[in-house]
Parts: sequence; C-alpha cells; structure tokens
Amino acid sequence: MLGFLYILLSSAFYGFSNAYWKKAIQDAPFLQVIFSRGLYTTSFFGLCYLMDYQWGIFTPWVGARPVFSTPQLVMSIGLCIFSSFGLYFFVRSMKSEAVSLVAPVSSINLFGLLTAVLFLGESWVFSYSMASLSVVGGVFLLFQSDWHFSSISSFMKALGGSILASFFWGVSYALFKYPVEWLGVILFSFLLELCVTLCAGVFLLFQRKKWQQIPQAPIRILALCIMLGSILLNIAYKTATITQIIFVSKSQLVLTLIFGQILYREKLKALKLLGITLLILSIYLVI
Repeated sequence: MLGFLYILLSSAFYGFSNAYWKKAIQDAPFLQVIFSRGLYTTSFFGLCYLMDYQWGIFTPWVGARPVFSTPQLVMSIGLCIFSSFGLYFFVRSMKSEAVSLVAPVSSINLFGLLTAVLFLGESWVFSYSMASLSVVGGVFLLFQSDWHFSSISSFMKALGGSILASFFWGVSYALFKYPVEWLGVILFSFLLELCVTLCAGVFLLFQRKKWQQIPQAPIRILALCIMLGSILLNIAYKTATITQIIFVSKSQLVLTLIFGQILYREKLKALKLLGITLLILSIYLVI
C-alpha cells in the first residue's frame, strides 16, 4: 500500500508540472524558463550524486553505483540530448495551445512501441494494433473537436510540436533502460537534466535575444515537482511491484488533464473528451 502511494504521489507531481508549464511560460520566453528550471534540477541531482558517491546515502534505495565505459557514457549523452528535444517541442506547444490538447498528443506511445519492436526485438502483438487504432481515432477526434483547425495544415501547425514531442520522448523513453542500467538512476537523472539545460542554453545563444528578468517562483515550483517526483519514483521502485508502478504511472496524463482544468478552466467538448479518452486508452492497452 505504501509503495502504491509513493508512485501515485510521484505521478501527481509529474502531472502537475506538465500542466503548470503553461502558467510558467505565460509571460516569459519558454527557452529561458527551461534553462532556468534546469539550473535548479541539475544542481539538485548533481549534489545527490556527489553525496551518494562520497557517503553512499542513496545506495539503499537505488542500489550500488554501476561501473560504466566511455562508449556507454557517450551513447547515454547522445540519448539525453535526443530526449531534450521532446521537452523543447512540448513546452513550445504549451505556449499557444491548451493543456487538454498538448498533453494527450505528446503522450502518444506509438513511437515508443515502434522503437521497442524495431530495435529492442519485441514482438508486435494484437494490443499494439488496438493501441495504434486508438491513437489514430483520438487524434482525428481532437482535430474535429476544435473549430480553429480549419484544415490539416492548421492542425499540424498547432499540434505538430506535440507530435514531435511524442516522437522524441517515445523513442528515448523506450531506450532509457540502457543508460539507467549503465549509469545508475542518480547519475542518469543528473546527465539528463544537464543535457536539457545545455540544449536550452545553446538555443538561447543562437536566438541572440536579450536575457529578460522573469519571475522565479513558477520556475522553482516546476523544479520542485521534478525533484519530488523523481525521489518518490525511485523510492517506489523499492516498495512497490513493477506492475503497480507501470499501471499507476499511466495515470500521469489523467492527472495532467485534471490539473489543467483546475488551473485554466479549459472547455472540453464531447468530441475532445472522446478523443482524449481514446488516447488514454491507447496507453493502458500496452500495459
């Protein structure tokens, strides 16, 4: 029961942070917010790694630190950089579109399924076909539900970023088990946040825009949610079954939509609700 609570709280923090991005970037450049948030999270996970390296504080929860090779480190960095584009397109889409549109589309797991089948040797089973049909139907209903999507091109312009986010996240999440196994949870978390922060910093340099003074409170809330979500998730791995973790973590999208309704009072039409339901169904079909 305690493990179930840990993973539920972890999903709640992750879900809230996904919805809260829209408020954090409302009056601020989204790349600057990503970079500033990354400074907090990178510092936190870096400090955690140093403490564990020196005193083994987190070893009882995350296990002993593995020994990794240089090629494994290089491949891990490459995958973290690849995944960083997922957050970039997700947050960019949040700037102009509703949480109830961006969150479900960016959570499409079709790309993760294809990666698992094509590169990890998994078999394509019937439930994967049903999940794919649910994705197609859900995206179609989202297109039909909103009046400002007057054409396919306008739909792709609005939600193309969310689809790209689902691609980068889907592929990288399917492959994350390797760097986690090579580096350990804490070092991998530090490396991922570092790559996200550095990528945002490079994008800011290329934009050559003047650094703006932005409120730090929303950024700290985002960073705190990521930190707490990660801590609770890692504890859950020691106190809950894998089935519980997989099933309850899938509720993250539902929690994101609930928080989106609380924060922004977005209107949900019948077609949009049905489309979201199909996208959520596609997630649970592959458990």
